[in-house]
Amino acid sequence: MIRTVLAVGLAATLFSACGLRGELERPAPLWGNPPNEGPLDPRTIKAAEEAAAAEKARQDAERKATDDARRQQLQQQATPPARPQ
Repeated sequence: MIRTVLAVGLAATLFSACGLRGELERPAPLWGNPPNEGPLDPRTIKAAEEAAAAEKARQDAERKATDDARRQQLQQQATPPARPQ
């Protein structure tokens, strides 16, 4: 009997050191649509990344249009118009 109690106590002591340490995080639900958990929610992060990518694409397109317009203006200044003969 004493051996059994000592074995259970020893096993409980050894197994108490196993497992995750620190802050535990709740797992995602297996079904349904979970509530948004704020700025660390993966859906919020994905939406922010998509918005940033769309804004970058808009800025790149605007910059390209401005560059093309400036390039065309400089080409017109560099070459005089052709004179009809």
